[in-house]
Amino acid sequence: MVRLVVPVVALVAFSRVVVAQEPRAYVGGTFNFVTQTHSSEEPLGGTTPGGSAVFGVRVSPRVAIEFEPSFGGAYSWEYTYVTGVSGFYAHVIASRRDTFFPVQARIRMGVLEPVVGVAFVHGKISRHATLVINGRTYFDDSRSDNDPALVTGLDAALKLTSRVCVVPTLRMLVLPRGPKPVSDPLGEQTSTGSFVFRYGIGARVAF
Repeated sequence: MVRLVVPVVALVAFSRVVVAQEPRAYVGGTFNFVTQTHSSEEPLGGTTPGGSAVFGVRVSPRVAIEFEPSFGGAYSWEYTYVTGVSGFYAHVIASRRDTFFPVQARIRMGVLEPVVGVAFVHGKISRHATLVINGRTYFDDSRSDNDPALVTGLDAALKLTSRVCVVPTLRMLVLPRGPKPVSDPLGEQTSTGSFVFRYGIGARVAF
């Protein structure tokens, strides 16, 4: 029994020493591209440049908890229609910009680091219409929406020094989105698909 207990105690003590000796906290940033999926019934989507930051704390030698806010550019589309009252043509620009706020766990597996978590997604949607005949504003619609999302991903931590890494990164976010009803024209014309992919490269510094 003593022969079994002593190695276990020694292993736990050694793990705590390792965690105490290695840097526990880290920060970083990434330049990336954000691809928003969509279908023929979901008019907004495509790929825009974006960026992210990361703030993390290791809770064990292999697991860290982190906050990784990120953003991308705006998605938009345009159309023209005949107004019902005056018979003039109106030109409409519908757009959406999302900001992501994930809380996630990072698992160290050597160079590869899987990531899994949940996110709060804040979106700003709008429609701006002008009369073609004179360029005057016909209407402006805007609002914010908030959605939950699941986050998964994979990073590769390529060490430059004991504290600095170059990090190629890939994320997939799954949101409960889809076509909106015709009774909500702003939501209908700014709807997107349920999947967002983010991929890029950045750096991380431990301290």
